Amino acid sequence: LFCGCTMASGIHYVMEPLVPRLAQVMEPQPRFAPLSSQSSQARSLAAELSGRQAFHLPKSGARKGHAALCAGVILALGARRAGRVGRVPPRRVRRKALPFGIAVAGTGSVAPEMVVSNDDLSEVMETTDEWITQRTGIRRRHVMEDEETLASLSAKAATKALEDAKFNVEDVDLVLHATSTPDDLFGTGPQVASMIGATNAVAFDLTAACSGFVFALVTAAQYVRSGAFKNVLVIGADGLSRWVDWSDRGTCVLFGDGAGAMLITAAESENDALLGFELGSDGHGACHLGVNAENESSFQVGASKSAQSAKYGKLTMNGKEVFRFATSRVPQTLSKLLERHQIAPEEVDWLLLHQANRRIIDSAA
Repeated sequence: LFCGCTMASGIHYVMEPLVPRLAQVMEPQPRFAPLSSQSSQARSLAAELSGRQAFHLPKSGARKGHAALCAGVILALGARRAGRVGRVPPRRVRRKALPFGIAVAGTGSVAPEMVVSNDDLSEVMETTDEWITQRTGIRRRHVMEDEETLASLSAKAATKALEDAKFNVEDVDLVLHATSTPDDLFGTGPQVASMIGATNAVAFDLTAACSGFVFALVTAAQYVRSGAFKNVLVIGADGLSRWVDWSDRGTCVLFGDGAGAMLITAAESENDALLGFELGSDGHGACHLGVNAENESSFQVGASKSAQSAKYGKLTMNGKEVFRFATSRVPQTLSKLLERHQIAPEEVDWLLLHQANRRIIDSAA
């Protein structure tokens, strides 16, 4: 279960340990398979695509006894164990038939080389390793150096995902870059696509804070399922060290920098690796966590008119409200998703939460 909550943040590198298990049930293999949908629209699309190139589909039979679950603010994507005798397969919930499903072709992740430990922080502020670890479970964080950018981290993670999938970058149709801390206010995704050589891809940024990768993966899946794109590179990246107040021990100890990427490709709809998702938003909590624009000054743009000049301030957080929100809403959303797909909580093999606090993870689990 890949989980993200919009009220809390933190970079947790959880993809790489999953790769061997994902490969067992999702290993892509190039071959062509006709669409099972009988709609005229699907048949027309199949006829059009049959003259181009084969889809990357999971090995036949590899999915037997397996399923994957994806939740939204909480999102799950992973392999279920085989061999559970008498287990009723999870129920797929679909609003309508779609031409395609998705398969995970490759993943990659990157963190800056520079590491800032709790002991390092204790040298510049009033705190200790014991105080930070007891309250957060965090002992170290990776932080970008002066010459590093979010685009460079994202490009490295994307390249690793493509290498893992043994995939030609020129065949990528879409680069979806999920971040709340772009290098450029207008977006960093197109720059990342250019850096990796994805010359044929559409690229744009998606902002959903800590749930960014979850929202991006669900969004990418819809493009693939509809037949609009076949190969989508999803990147989740943030450089929050540039926006925290390093004199505030209540926030700076929680955040670091990093990037993760996943390449998804078209598959037969009955082999869709994304079983389901549950998304949600609550704008009332915006006052408890964010990096807000602050007006610096105003200047005249007419005889009786003035405009504002602004900059972004430092990250602010109401820790108690964030903790309350996350520990209540995460279990609710997970339970709703699992119930819909008839999966018992104890059957979940991996619970991966994108959170900034070990206490939140333990409470949700």
